[in-house]
Amino acid sequence: MSFVIDTSALLRLFIPDGPIPDGMESALREAERGNSSLFAPELILAEAAQVLLKKNKMGILTQKEMGELLDCITSLPIRLFKHKPIIQRSVELALEHRLAVYGALFLALAEEKNSTLITADRLLQRAAKKMGLN
Repeated sequence: MSFVIDTSALLRLFIPDGPIPDGMESALREAERGNSSLFAPELILAEAAQVLLKKNKMGILTQKEMGELLDCITSLPIRLFKHKPIIQRSVELALEHRLAVYGALFLALAEEKNSTLITADRLLQRAAKKMGLN
């Protein structure tokens, strides 16, 4: 089985801003055991770093904690994909589901890889459900 995880789901593992999406922890455990695959567009790293930087500026995370979390995130067994091959489809999906292209990248990758999308974003979750990707 394979999963595409978005930034909102990933960060819930490290920052308690809400509940961890259903299936996230088990998908990660199975990927660590080599029994499933986790995919994400490369954007996930930039988005995660931006959120951590924001938390640092708010005084929630120290610079050291931010660096440690980035190390944890980059060490996870997530296979990253470039945007260029899925950008056209991402724009189509963004228009169709009234999403930002950023979020639609995760949806397009899930579609391409025939994977389950794991997200904490309600709009993205709704689109994935319509597409049978959850």
